[in-house]
Amino acid sequence: MKTGVSLVVLTFWLVLANSLKCHKCLNRQGNCSETEVEVCKPGQDSCFFEIKRFTGLNADTAKQGCGRSNYCRHYPGGFRGFLFRRMHCCSTDLCLPVTYHASSEGSKNGVECQSCIGNATECGQNAPSEPCIGTQDTCVQISQRFLPGEGLEPIIKGCGNDSFKDVQVVYQIGNNFAYVDQKVCKGSNCNNRTYSVIPAGDPNGLQCYTCQDTGLGECTRDKLQLLNCTGVMDRCVHVRNQENRSVTIQKGCGTQTMCTAYLEIYHPLIWMDSFAECCKTSFCNRAAGPSAPERLPGMVALALLLARMAWK
Repeated sequence: MKTGVSLVVLTFWLVLANSLKCHKCLNRQGNCSETEVEVCKPGQDSCFFEIKRFTGLNADTAKQGCGRSNYCRHYPGGFRGFLFRRMHCCSTDLCLPVTYHASSEGSKNGVECQSCIGNATECGQNAPSEPCIGTQDTCVQISQRFLPGEGLEPIIKGCGNDSFKDVQVVYQIGNNFAYVDQKVCKGSNCNNRTYSVIPAGDPNGLQCYTCQDTGLGECTRDKLQLLNCTGVMDRCVHVRNQENRSVTIQKGCGTQTMCTAYLEIYHPLIWMDSFAECCKTSFCNRAAGPSAPERLPGMVALALLLARMAWK
């Protein structure tokens, strides 16, 4: 019995001694202290260095830790909307797979905001804080719940300019409920709020057609399903392909902001080649398009987006 226990203990220490060690931290600069080290678990054969940026926000995030080389090879890097992601990996103790320098152009303006791109644990009330620069004197916090297959980082925090406003986009496609909740505030580190879960709510009397196109013709007229709208979703939504407007991507229920703030909120996060239309009456999103008053705010959103791009 003692021999068996001794072998187990010996095996444990041999595994521990041979385990990979990696830096572990999350901040803007990408520099871990000497004590921020983790011993990798079985199957974690790489040290990763993940970089995330969001256009228009001073929210650059660098994260280090243990990972799997297979995930690193298949990491979904590049741009998705205004979000840029990249991952580098290496396989020796405390290795650094990339030389990283956080960009910072302009003078500090005296305001500090929590700065983080990640999940609710990483970017909670104790998220890292960074000084704001130039005209970025507004603290921004974006929390989101995506439709299946659209999921990116649920939390984005950082310094922004006055083009960022409080806005909430809520929508439902089929049985899937999603939202984007953007809040802004003035004052250092005021974007340390908790994340309230937005409920779908009770039926409000509006009914809309719903579908999610996957390339199999789910949005043809004979396959449309009916959806009872709930809560604050008081519009029927029709999301179309930007280049070929006869192609439907999604239909369902949503808030008016799904159209009026589409280019400011939803589009920068997803950047599908698409645009959204809204209408007010039941079953109105089966036809070719909404009434003119519902489409005009989209032009305002476009102007705001162009203004923001010009500022950059």
